[in-house]
Amino acid sequence: MATQLKANKRQTEKRSYITQVRTEGNVPAVVYGNGIEAQPISVEEVEFIKVLRENGLNGVISLNTEGKTIPVMVQEVQHDRLKNEVRHVDFLVVDLKKEVEAEIPVNIVGDSPGVKEGGVLTRVLHTVTVKAKPNDLPEHIDVSIEKLGVGDSFLVNDLSKNSAYELISDGEEVILTVTPPTELSSEEEADEGNDSEPEVIGEAKE
Repeated sequence: MATQLKANKRQTEKRSYITQVRTEGNVPAVVYGNGIEAQPISVEEVEFIKVLRENGLNGVISLNTEGKTIPVMVQEVQHDRLKNEVRHVDFLVVDLKKEVEAEIPVNIVGDSPGVKEGGVLTRVLHTVTVKAKPNDLPEHIDVSIEKLGVGDSFLVNDLSKNSAYELISDGEEVILTVTPPTELSSEEEADEGNDSEPEVIGEAKE
């Protein structure tokens, strides 16, 4: 069952009204999609953050506006990093029977033998695109690095297949790689090993 979130309609877009909405602990938002025209609304910030933590960015939310409940997903969240607050939210109305595309976070699991040998784990992709019905979207996709040695890479094609969703990202895209440790060249090592004082050219004589 989708998580419930109550919303109130906004009657105006005036800046003074938007400021009042935020002052009262609410977040200005808009809901649209699936044949529904954009409707300005507001939601309680505390409740929205709670729902986001429980549901994740790709979870389905039952948005209740004036007694009417519609299934939505979070399309975009605008944050004010300095004030540590949510500034605006876009909700996308979805049809639970139709597939949607979404960016799913990649979760690294395990320890890499290559890293233990001194290699550096470099992450290239933080998310991958998948297509699925809204309720079948995963919260995240695990990537095991337990077999990655120095010089190895993990591609989108290496992800485990799942019948609930389809991977849309290019299969040849690199998700992460283990690069060799940086080695000093013989010339650099020689320079570092030379502790003698530099010769002074043209030193003034007394």
